[in-house]
Amino acid sequence: MAGESSSAKGETEERTVPDGGWGWMVALGCYVMVVTLPGMSLSFSILFSTFLLDLGVSSTTTAWIFNSHLLLWNLVGPLTGPLTTEFGFRKVSMICTGAGATCLVLCSFATSAEFLLVAFGLGGLFGGLGCKPCYLIIAHYFKRRRGLATAIMMAGMCTGQFAGPPLIRLLQETYGFRGATLIVGGIMLHSVAGAALFQPVQWHMKKGTTSKELRKQETPADKQEDSSLINPPPTVPQVPLPLRNKRLRQVSESSASLHLSTVDISGYPTICEEDADNYGSETSQDNPKTGGAWILIGRVLRSTITDLKILKSPPALIIALGGLLSQNGYLNFTLMMPFAVQDHGYTLQDAAWCVSVAGICNLVARLGTTTLSDCSWFNMRLVYVLGACIFGSASLIFTFVTDIKWMMAVAGVWGFGVGVNISLFTLVMARIVGVENLAALLGASSLLVAFGFITLGPLIGLIRDVSRSYDVAIWVMVAEVFLFVLLWLCMPAAIRYERKAKEGSEEHNTDSQNV
Repeated sequence: MAGESSSAKGETEERTVPDGGWGWMVALGCYVMVVTLPGMSLSFSILFSTFLLDLGVSSTTTAWIFNSHLLLWNLVGPLTGPLTTEFGFRKVSMICTGAGATCLVLCSFATSAEFLLVAFGLGGLFGGLGCKPCYLIIAHYFKRRRGLATAIMMAGMCTGQFAGPPLIRLLQETYGFRGATLIVGGIMLHSVAGAALFQPVQWHMKKGTTSKELRKQETPADKQEDSSLINPPPTVPQVPLPLRNKRLRQVSESSASLHLSTVDISGYPTICEEDADNYGSETSQDNPKTGGAWILIGRVLRSTITDLKILKSPPALIIALGGLLSQNGYLNFTLMMPFAVQDHGYTLQDAAWCVSVAGICNLVARLGTTTLSDCSWFNMRLVYVLGACIFGSASLIFTFVTDIKWMMAVAGVWGFGVGVNISLFTLVMARIVGVENLAALLGASSLLVAFGFITLGPLIGLIRDVSRSYDVAIWVMVAEVFLFVLLWLCMPAAIRYERKAKEGSEEHNTDSQNV
């Protein structure tokens, strides 16, 4: 009778994400992790430029070292979802961030560019595996406040970018290259403490919230997102992961065909059994039917290959290719900028201040953009592309200025544009393809971005060596950024094409049934 009474009132008990509470501790953990690992990685040129210049290393070799780090950082992207599904967010992040920090400690003992290539490259491998779960766990813990939580996480990377260079220069002046690198590696070990805050979300799920109350709390953006979860948008087909879900204890037949909608635990509209509870938890792998390590590895690889099928969708492909071009353009500019400043006769300290100014402006842009992204009037796609136009134009202008004050000013504009663009990367993914496909597209995009780093990155270094000009190399990066803009101008056409293709497929199926 009580159930009938509740139904009559249109109220049914649902389990919802914390959207606060321990979620803020998780956001703090993400902040600590991205301050120490990717934030410090962006200070590569400040940390190692003197060492590499003393060795007489070419720009091509320097680009290989930096881009190998980025290659491995992104190459492990497709493994992020499967590994966190099997072992839980906390275990994966704690082990891998600890290993990544250890790799930087090993860099302090480098005596050659080859040693640095291996040690710094492995740091990218473990750092990527440890930090990429941050993007997914934020989606697990937050719904209405996801933009604010993402802003907190993104602020960490910028904090590391603007605080890292002056700190590194101070340490180098006090302790020399090896001592400073060793201390920075120790600072990176704090990322393990941040990852320790990644408690399984089912420990903190809210109970007793009714659907009527939820509807009152929803913003227009929430309603749009929920509709895409229940009825996925026609732009991208859902990616079924039956192999991934074999590990889950079967409660009902319907729960055996889970989709990536488990990435967004915003109330579990279709998943109310233990299956959803175990996603990313520390007990999800405790299935006696696992059958050993080889079956586990095979399951992870099959799940990864399944995720890559999302690239069959034109909108998803544009997002992934655009990520390749924009990230390659701005990260390699981060590599070249300190060398270019020193090439104009300025000191490494001046170069460090340019990087810091860019980091501060990056932070301001990320905080503002991700916070505003929660507003219903915010045009996410337009601002995302506008950010690329800003930092692409700033990169071009940087090659024509010679005064250090103007260099710092342009670096600030560049950092602002990067902050606007990059802060919306995963949010644009969720808006266009649906949160149910976020993990798959994030992994596939990481794979393409990794391919760009190992091909375009060293090519930029080679162009600098051949032309003997940092300006020419930067122009190549500018071309990459504006190719990104051209790709995104095709996004509306890609969405219409996908919609028409699905409508045509549905009509064909209807005609077949009538026959």
